[in-house]
Amino acid sequence: MNSASGLVDLERLLASEADLAGTGLGDFTELESPSSDEDPPPMTAATPELTGLLNQAFCDKAAREVRTSFVNADSSIVVDLGVSERPSGAAAAWMADMRRVYAECDAWTMDISGQKITVQVLDPAGDPSEPLAVEPRYGDEALMRTMLAGPAGQQARITTLLVREGDRALELTFRTLVDESAGPEDVRLATVTAGFLELAPAKFLERPLG
Repeated sequence: MNSASGLVDLERLLASEADLAGTGLGDFTELESPSSDEDPPPMTAATPELTGLLNQAFCDKAAREVRTSFVNADSSIVVDLGVSERPSGAAAAWMADMRRVYAECDAWTMDISGQKITVQVLDPAGDPSEPLAVEPRYGDEALMRTMLAGPAGQQARITTLLVREGDRALELTFRTLVDESAGPEDVRLATVTAGFLELAPAKFLERPLG
């Protein structure tokens, strides 16, 4: 399989705007180019060993990858989606690194243009996204965690689901500002999250919706 045909093969596993019809996600449109194409910024954890692990895991490059992004009408929620393929055994190794990151790093900093941004990982037991209940639903293995990035009052909420099936992986990420009031925005985010958690893994795993 050459690179071009490999990407076409992956694209059929990637949810598109056409797949949103009838899902209750009609408020979302697909961006012309993915919002997360840039390489991750340098990251620093509590120890040099954890810093190395952190950067190794988040900067891991797949052999082949296709990505897209969706945004709702008022741009308050961005959903990034990627499907990738790695050499034999490399996807499982990458997932193991990501598990170590979330198990051993409860916080780290990112250096973005000289500005230090703090990232905090929510305890999965207290995360309203209920990651420990979500993970068993998908693939050979799945990992879901929520992070808060930025100072209090200006924090972004970033929830990521990783699903591995063989040597392929799905990355589904929700990004929004934290709603301090815990009002209608939280309800809308929960509805959107549930919708994409149904749609994207089903397309990736080639399973029917529902």
